[in-house]
Amino acid sequence: MSVREVINISKIVTGRKTVFKSLLYLFLGFFISHSGLAQDPVQRPGIGLVLSGGGAHGIAHVGVLKVMEEAGLRPDFVTGTSMGSIIGGYYSLGYSADSMKKILKIMDWDLILSNTIPQDKIIFLEKDHFNNSIMSFPLLFRKVKLPSGLISGQQLENSLSYYAWPAADINDFSKLPIPFMCVGTDLITVREVDLKTGYLADALRASSAIPTVFAPLKIDTALLTDGGLINNFPAREIKDMGADIIIGSYVGFHNYEEEELNSIAGIIKQLSFSRSIDNFNEQKKLVDLLILPDIKGISLLEFSPVDTIFQRGYKAALPYKEYFRKLADSLDRYGGQKSPGSLLDKQYYSFDKVEIIGNSTIPDKQILGILDIMTGELVDKSNLYEKIELLYGKAWFDKVKYKVEPRNDSLILVIECAEKPKSMVDGSAHYDNSLAAGILLSFSIKNLLTPRSVINLDSYLGRYYRIRNSYLQFIDRNQKFGVSLDFYADNTLVPKINLKNETGDVISNNLSSGIGINRMFGLNQMMSISFDFEKRYLMTRYVSEIDLKYISYNYITTNFDYKINTLNSRHFPDRGIIVDISAGASDLTSGSIKKGLSRNVYNNSNPGGFSFDRFYTIRGNYKQYFTSNDRFTISLSGDALYITDCDSASSQNNFFLLGGIKSLNERSVPMVGFHPNEIPVKKMAGFGMELDWEILRDLHINLTGNIFAAREADRGTGYSLLAGYGIGIGYMSLMGPLRAGIMQGFYKQEKYFNQIKAYISVGYQF
Repeated sequence: MSVREVINISKIVTGRKTVFKSLLYLFLGFFISHSGLAQDPVQRPGIGLVLSGGGAHGIAHVGVLKVMEEAGLRPDFVTGTSMGSIIGGYYSLGYSADSMKKILKIMDWDLILSNTIPQDKIIFLEKDHFNNSIMSFPLLFRKVKLPSGLISGQQLENSLSYYAWPAADINDFSKLPIPFMCVGTDLITVREVDLKTGYLADALRASSAIPTVFAPLKIDTALLTDGGLINNFPAREIKDMGADIIIGSYVGFHNYEEEELNSIAGIIKQLSFSRSIDNFNEQKKLVDLLILPDIKGISLLEFSPVDTIFQRGYKAALPYKEYFRKLADSLDRYGGQKSPGSLLDKQYYSFDKVEIIGNSTIPDKQILGILDIMTGELVDKSNLYEKIELLYGKAWFDKVKYKVEPRNDSLILVIECAEKPKSMVDGSAHYDNSLAAGILLSFSIKNLLTPRSVINLDSYLGRYYRIRNSYLQFIDRNQKFGVSLDFYADNTLVPKINLKNETGDVISNNLSSGIGINRMFGLNQMMSISFDFEKRYLMTRYVSEIDLKYISYNYITTNFDYKINTLNSRHFPDRGIIVDISAGASDLTSGSIKKGLSRNVYNNSNPGGFSFDRFYTIRGNYKQYFTSNDRFTISLSGDALYITDCDSASSQNNFFLLGGIKSLNERSVPMVGFHPNEIPVKKMAGFGMELDWEILRDLHINLTGNIFAAREADRGTGYSLLAGYGIGIGYMSLMGPLRAGIMQGFYKQEKYFNQIKAYISVGYQF
């Protein structure tokens, strides 16, 4: 008599608690197998583990597995749905409960459960445009395509592939160290799909595609979403795999009571999961031991309290620890359990071919140039993970992923792309004390004229406008070197400046155009050399005694710039650094002064009050953000500027502008306590500190202070000491970042402005 027969017979036994059934079956089987009644050796019974879906609640399964490990009981088969598929799939690979707990804790769930990615994952040239608009949509030839609103799964899929890497070349899940399968739902046929073969990470992603949260995943002809819609507890499936004794852990939905059906959300959830609940009520009849962790009070999408959810599962399984131990001892009497081996030591693969699918605008050669993976070379998971992030960081794709396909005797690396449209438009609105009200509009077009090219047209349309246009052409296969044609213009208020011995407010109007050679280093560093023609106007707004209208300058400038930007967010970051070091040489080619209706032009042979000596500018700034927890961030900053003395008191043709909480243009140096661009300087050095406390989600209180030593533009020798501080609030709204506060500046020459000032800024900024 076989153990299966013993189990079937003993299922008619009544009056026994479920937790003792399996031990009774094993005892009878053991007794029979060692008596003369047994004609054939008894096969070791197989243990099956079923893990339900349940969103974040599925983390409790890891606690259940921990208790089983401590008791020395390892399942021979595993099935799962949704989050249970991820836990079960990783366990089948060889990850321990402790390893999975660590993985779950280091995963950035806020990132995974959003359609955004950190700014430090975006290529440097795209950082100015990333996450800086209210509306962003593609312009197609005949229609506007609006986004679905569902999470594409970019971050989730890349993470799943990273941790499932040891099984990348296994397309039959029964050949995993522990045989495994999971369940998905085909949205087209509204039927259950058993996922037993294919690319493991895809199967886990499809099974866990929470409806209305994650976009479904297409595999072959099926459009797959969360298996929990139909079968949230695949017990029958694990029995079919060969399990004789089935243990289940269920954290899925239960029917609401009448008092819980007093909201639309409750009613919809009850109706949506009714089929799944009916299925569970049938499936649980096949289970010998069912563990029900208590996860009340924790949301389905609240993945952060990993330790708490883990402990809930551990606590629920702990009463059965002795049962698990006795079951393991009884099973060992049939012979030792075969070791599943380990795949986790598998670090490298060598691919026979790299295949690109899903692309039409971006050619294969361009994508392969970024990946820089050659056939025959050894590739590890970290390297490929970074390559996919680099490719996604180019902002060409809504999603880009990889999978490994064994074909015949070859191993193929398949890159799947979901392209963004060739052209995009972004729009927003902005208001602050300095720029007044305006509209931001941006257009980007890829590969319009030539392959590996990008056109960006950015503008801030208002009284104080900004225009920034560029055409970038990459010239190498890996797209690290590029040549750019650039145009920039702005119109900015300078609240106080001395011109021709008169002091007042002027409009600084700047135009520049030129060519640049750029070298990218990864995603977050760029070095450039540019050659520019610049035209600058200082136009008076005050009533001039000498009827001065404007002073203008024409320059030719050569500039070297090295930049680093690793901030995780453009707005209210909590980690990362910004570094900008530049050095330039400028030659004034001509200047002009307009008084009344007359305009005089000056050059090297007729300098007038202008200086035509070459002057040099060196500038550096640094800012770093630190966080000790999720709510409190400290940032430290330093700025330095040195301009050689070649300007004259009448023309002042080389200076920067100190003041304000943000830079308004390329010659602005922020300093709290003063109006933007309030103090023209030609030499300065200073440092600052900011404390940011996120008291509620997206609501910030900040305290800022800084101190500078500066030589003003109209000063020949010596330095002035300036200091300022401010306190403000910030909020990340649907309209963009909102900032408001008060500040105070200390400066002995500040006689034109109040020491205490207020500021406000609403919306995204150019």
